[in-house]
Parts: sequence; C-alpha cells; structure tokens
Amino acid sequence: MQWSKITTGAVAMQIDEIIQNITLLLQPPTIYFVAVVIVLIVIGAAIKRRPKGPAGPPIIKRMSKMISRIEKGKPIKDAPVKSRQDIITESFEEKMHAVGLQPSTDSGHIPTSRTPLAKYLLDHGVAESTTDAIVSELSGLESKDAVKEILEAAAESEGVSFTSLELDMAKQLALEEWLRSRRRTSSEE
Repeated sequence: MQWSKITTGAVAMQIDEIIQNITLLLQPPTIYFVAVVIVLIVIGAAIKRRPKGPAGPPIIKRMSKMISRIEKGKPIKDAPVKSRQDIITESFEEKMHAVGLQPSTDSGHIPTSRTPLAKYLLDHGVAESTTDAIVSELSGLESKDAVKEILEAAAESEGVSFTSLELDMAKQLALEEWLRSRRRTSSEE
C-alpha cells in the first residue's frame, strides 16, 4: 500500500511540474518568443516554395531566360514564332472541325472565299473558281489599273450581273485587298 501512495504522490508531483512548465511558456515574454519563431518558420517556408523564375506573361519569362543565357555566354535558342496567317488558319480549322466541317487546304491557309471581296463576288454571281483565281492572283498584280481590269473582265463573264455601282464597289473592295496584300508582302521582306 505504501508503494502505491508513493507512486501516486510522485505522479502527482510530475503532473504539477508539467503544469508549471506550461504556465511558464504561456507567460508574456515566452509566448512572444514562440509566436515570433512560428512566424519566421512560416515566412521561411513561403520563401522556399516561391518560384525561382520571373513571374509574368510567358513572353517575359522567355525574354528573361534569353537574357540569362546571353549573360552566361551560351547561345540563345530562337523562340518558336507563328505567322499571323498560321494563327488565323489554326483558329479557323478548329472552328470548322468543331461544327463537323472539313476546311479546304488547297492554298494552305484559310480558303480565299472568306475574304470580303470573295464574298461580294460570289453574292453577285461570279463563279467560285473565278473568284478564287481573282483573289489568289490579286497580290501579284503590279498596279491599281490591273486590279480594276481584272474585275471588269470578271464582270463580263457569263452569269454575272453587276450594275455600275456594284462594279465600283467590287473594284473598291479589290483595291483594299490588293493594298493589304502589298503591305503584308512588304512587311515580310
């Protein structure tokens, strides 16, 4: 019996010591120290998990990598570049596939019947093959007069009925498209 009284007394003293130690930790100077240590651990973990590369749009990241490679004396890798026409073609093909249609790939780009001039010519009875030929050859013409002549020839073909105002509108659309193609060609050179 005595042995059990001693052990229960010792256990009670140990529990009292644990409670006293906990109360010492909860006193103001100690609790502040523990809080600061916890905050520092959280901040350190956040800094360690932060991405090492530059944040921002992909183009900024690529530029930073290129600058880093140049500073280290390494050769830079050319960034993959798509032309505007390729991006438009991919977008067009995705939309065509989404509705279950197969786009024409004869020219390698969006079918020429999608241009405003081509739509206008098709709406006024010009054959699709003639329209495609006019639009595809437009950029190769040398002058505004040649552009007007090719439309006058198309207006005289079978099944085409242009009024003088409609023919003038077709010429205006053709000239705009011709100028766009010339600007695009000169900027690519």
